[in-house]
Amino acid sequence: MERKGNLIKLTDLSSDFIIDLKYATPHNFTGVQVYQSADCWLDEHTAQILIKAKEIFEKDGYQVKIWDAYRPIRAQKRFWEIMPNDDFIARPPDMTKIKKFRPTHMNGMCVDVTLTDKEGNEIEMPSPFDTMDERASLNYSGHSETGRRNGEYLKQVMESVGFQAYECEWWHFYDVSTDPAPFSDYEI
Repeated sequence: MERKGNLIKLTDLSSDFIIDLKYATPHNFTGVQVYQSADCWLDEHTAQILIKAKEIFEKDGYQVKIWDAYRPIRAQKRFWEIMPNDDFIARPPDMTKIKKFRPTHMNGMCVDVTLTDKEGNEIEMPSPFDTMDERASLNYSGHSETGRRNGEYLKQVMESVGFQAYECEWWHFYDVSTDPAPFSDYEI
């Protein structure tokens, strides 16, 4: 199994995910390809609990689609240059000042996911991925009943295995069930 620090390729552990890393294509809010590779890298513990969630979703007839996972610091800096908005883009870290780490994409301990049916068709969720306004929150009052219900189900299962939902983005989950690894800048 190939490793980069605390990171492993998710497909080395399971091939049962739909990997659609949006930032490995120009089809994202930046309009350009940010990642060099579409390989999905995650912290090993984060990958293990994501597999637990996937198994629950599979029993209920769903597949998991991954839109984002590990993100190098250089990519975070690029996102911040394009959209300096703390609600949707984390400010890039000053690595000379960091004393304590937290789960983020920059250590592979966050994942952006949605659900599909068994054929791989995305199910209705509260909003499209990277909706960068109030509609991205599960708490937004304008969601359809189906979208809200599916978003709540996603949140419930992800939190049951050790993730914590981010209130501003229904698709974003932090691994809060293990100690955070340092941030890194591996080329992906």
